[in-house]
Amino acid sequence: MSNTLLLASDLHGSLTALTLLDQRAREHQAKSILIAGDFCPSGHPHFQLLLQNIPQLLLVRGNCDSSYDFSNAGIALPPLKRSIDWQGRTIFMTHGDRIHSPFGQNLKAGDIFVSGHTHTPKLQKGEDGVIWVNPGSTTYPRTTLGPTYALFDDEGISIHKLDDDQPIPSLQYYFLPRTDQ
Repeated sequence: MSNTLLLASDLHGSLTALTLLDQRAREHQAKSILIAGDFCPSGHPHFQLLLQNIPQLLLVRGNCDSSYDFSNAGIALPPLKRSIDWQGRTIFMTHGDRIHSPFGQNLKAGDIFVSGHTHTPKLQKGEDGVIWVNPGSTTYPRTTLGPTYALFDDEGISIHKLDDDQPIPSLQYYFLPRTDQ
């Protein structure tokens, strides 16, 4: 079973973005797609059909996500934050409009703080060793990079262009081999 995760944010109901994310998840054999808010599900039949065939989808609620849209799509309204255990690390995921940083979230060096909201990709390691990831936006990017998403795999974290799946060289983080094994 693959440990690969695909991370996106700020889809804003785009069927095109969801279709491409599903394609990228299949290409990378991702076990889950994480959405860091502003999913804004659509009641469109094609959107609904695609949701039924996507691997495990883990969401947090963004500032544009409404209970009405989720109810119409037949999806439970997601929480504002969630923690996920992944390869001995904690991934703390929030949209970023209410919780802006990992401070106060009980994260330790090597854990991962995920947010969206800014529509700008970011990947950096803080002074405390916590890795900060913002995948950018699949739908309304605010940089010249265009639509982006992040990929978590055994080697590290990378941010890719959604359209052609090319990794962005300046937005890569490689895990060092563990010395405790």
